[in-house]
Amino acid sequence: MVDETLPLTFEGTEAHLPPPSSQFTSGGRTKLAHKLSVDRHAIFTLVAELSQDNADHFCKCPTWTSYGGRIIDCCTELKDAMPKLQDVVSQLQEVAPRYDYDERTPGNGYRSLICIADTVLLHLVSILKACAEQRTQIMFRITHCCKELEAYATVVRFLCESFSKTLQAAAEMPSTSLFPELEGSYDKYHQILKDMEKLDASCFYGRPLGFQFSPSVSRVFRFIGIVLATYSLSWEKGHGAIGSLINSGRFFFSPEQRASRIIKVIKEADITFCKGFWNLSEMGNHVPKWFCPNMAINELRDLPSDGPLQLATVDGGTVLIPEPSVHTGKRPVKIRVLSFQARHGVSPNGLGARQPLSPYLLFHCHGGGYVATSSKSHETYLRVWAKLLNCTIVSIEYSLAPENPFPRATEECLFAYAWIVNNPALLGWTGEKLCMVGDSAGGNLIMSINLRLIQLNIARKPDGIVPVYTPFLFQYLPSPSRLLSMMDPLLHMGIVLRCVAAYTGGYAACGGQASPVQGETEGNKGHKSLQEYMEQVQKSKIDFSGGSQSIVSLVNLTAQDAHGYCNIEKKKKEPVKVDLDLNQNGETSKSGESEDTESEEDDNMSVSSVQVIADPLHIQLSTLFDSDLVDYLKNHPTTKSNIVVVDENGEEIIEGVEAEEKDDICPEMDVVDGTEEEEFHTSPSTPVNQAKPLAGSVSNNSLTAALQPVMTLCAAFNRVRKRLAVPSRDGAHKRSLSQNLVDTAALAAGHALDNLSDWLDRPTEKQKLERAQSTRSQMHAEEEETMERKRNVLEELAASDVPRDPLISPMYATDEMLRQLPPTFLIGCHLDPLLDDTIAFARKLRAAGGDVRSVDLIPSVPHGFLNFTLMSPECRDGAKLCLVRIKQALGITRDA
Repeated sequence: MVDETLPLTFEGTEAHLPPPSSQFTSGGRTKLAHKLSVDRHAIFTLVAELSQDNADHFCKCPTWTSYGGRIIDCCTELKDAMPKLQDVVSQLQEVAPRYDYDERTPGNGYRSLICIADTVLLHLVSILKACAEQRTQIMFRITHCCKELEAYATVVRFLCESFSKTLQAAAEMPSTSLFPELEGSYDKYHQILKDMEKLDASCFYGRPLGFQFSPSVSRVFRFIGIVLATYSLSWEKGHGAIGSLINSGRFFFSPEQRASRIIKVIKEADITFCKGFWNLSEMGNHVPKWFCPNMAINELRDLPSDGPLQLATVDGGTVLIPEPSVHTGKRPVKIRVLSFQARHGVSPNGLGARQPLSPYLLFHCHGGGYVATSSKSHETYLRVWAKLLNCTIVSIEYSLAPENPFPRATEECLFAYAWIVNNPALLGWTGEKLCMVGDSAGGNLIMSINLRLIQLNIARKPDGIVPVYTPFLFQYLPSPSRLLSMMDPLLHMGIVLRCVAAYTGGYAACGGQASPVQGETEGNKGHKSLQEYMEQVQKSKIDFSGGSQSIVSLVNLTAQDAHGYCNIEKKKKEPVKVDLDLNQNGETSKSGESEDTESEEDDNMSVSSVQVIADPLHIQLSTLFDSDLVDYLKNHPTTKSNIVVVDENGEEIIEGVEAEEKDDICPEMDVVDGTEEEEFHTSPSTPVNQAKPLAGSVSNNSLTAALQPVMTLCAAFNRVRKRLAVPSRDGAHKRSLSQNLVDTAALAAGHALDNLSDWLDRPTEKQKLERAQSTRSQMHAEEEETMERKRNVLEELAASDVPRDPLISPMYATDEMLRQLPPTFLIGCHLDPLLDDTIAFARKLRAAGGDVRSVDLIPSVPHGFLNFTLMSPECRDGAKLCLVRIKQALGITRDA
């Protein structure tokens, strides 16, 4: 086992792990050395007070624009909504504790919803505070402030309505169960979800897109949102992929238009879109070889097709594992073999010195909703694991749905497992210790394999299994965490439903086809899938910022100068090229982290997500917060007496919050020994500065080109302003004349962006007015008919009879089967729509007498965080935790 003194920073169930003591961090903000909790009632009061204060100001000092009146209306609505939101949050607080896995692991969908509300409240405090402080200035950005307030006011409205429906649904659930009874009819519960889906969730795809996650993740989601929006426009208008991309610069500057487009494409998406959506990660296949450790072996191999394989059973007999043949016939099963070092058996003889066989092997199944991605797209973290584990990793390249629905993937992975167990030396393995790990659909798949091994009474089972953010119940059933899918950029319920139907074979039965949405009109007939669309973009190397960075590289390398999962070797950069939402700054800060480029959407990022805690009365700041906001809460009369600061031992610190500068994201997490820990931050074998730059940029977008100087100037002013800040003796910042001039110039650039956004929004408002006046027009009728058909398809998918098979949904497994599972290390995310799957399955497994070794719930990161390790320090910490659990499952000690 790993060192028993290992202090992890996640909620866990192991007795030797101390409570979390450190906080996640992200570049550019004050690091909280201790936990800081604010009374929730005081924050509700503060929001109401600030709303009233701003409303009173604009009533007394009206502006010549309409935005002053809109701010008054918005602030009045916020003030009136606070008591209702506080009431439903209080009711959630009352029911939440009964659904935790245990007292040391506070976490379930109800707590996550409270966490969402807390984050929204702190965002509102930040916006309202900025409005109050800047409203008397000559260059006050009233447009920006108004739209930010309206966006979050809409979120508050949604939360009030959805939380009320969640509480109503809770009354229909069995006591202490996050899901309905698994026996009987599900019709009543289908209706509950349908009622929730009628709520307008478009607010979560505009300015607040990804607000609940860490800033490093939310930037990436905003960029992905732009890609989805442009694709939606291309789909509807029938434009070519490149043409739509060039002519859709509005989505960069108008979050409101972007939101409506994202909602449209999510609701209308077919399975072809879902496959392309998840396959976005495939577009960065060149990234691992640049930024991750080089592998001695990284090969996709076909397993021999020599007939059935034998495995020994518990009672001394044997069982035959046949070659997979269901649905699409026999063909070789493919596996990807990764090894950091040349090793006997797995490496060719010509590679020189080879290491002896390893006692350890990692069996991996990738995620992707069973319809997309591959082992190649998951290399960014597999390469690092292969190096730090110093053993072979075998990732199964299983066949994807809908062409290969259940049980094809289970058959292939079971056959691969039998071949690996029977031929350990061919993989550089002694045959001793084997751990299975899978993320999302891959986690479901490794659980399916183990339940199948139990059904077949096979003796050789894995030594441990690590399911990461795994769906354990493939059913259209409500749970509190599944409400998060309404605001999740990656895991919207519409996409999940189509993946479930594709995997279980119900997609065609519900009227689905390979491309049911395409060909509806002459304009979009035969339009390319999103995968083909992204391939065209990659080939064109379109650069939104006027440089040579391709769109795909921007997705994969959002923060190139941040502390890397494999620390990128620093080099002198080109002049700053602004890519709107994404950080592409040229120089790094002193701590090695990139400065934030301010834009219309970025400059309000003073709040990160909050921590889910057992205390029902306080909001605990879990990540990095803007020092101005922390000071504001400490000094404001409403909150200063309601702040509690405690150290890692739980003792209150009277003198207040102490800032502590740390370079590492989570230094207390010594995943391995000091040498290996550095490998999470060491340069790859091929330095970045030796890699060939991407060439061939296209910058004929007149709108973007015209604004490029303004955006570049704004970013430059922002960086200069930070550097001109001169600290005084007491730690405060004195403002110089140069800094004042730079601030003024930055504000002017901000106004230019506000005006552009306002101008872009006007056609949308006019279009809505025209549609309202001509509701019976032919175009409107066609749109309504199309949307109605889409809704019918979605309802058919929801109502389809998904088999209640434990190999599809492990929640249906009997207690006898669950007791025989190998030691299980469960990992979930507090903000994942599938969180309740993890909690409910862990409780069921424990109640059945199964071996639950740990349940870890990670804050601030999304479903699929393993695929964002190159872009987010919080996601890298999650990957480190997975590595810790894998080592525990394999029995790897610190000295091994």
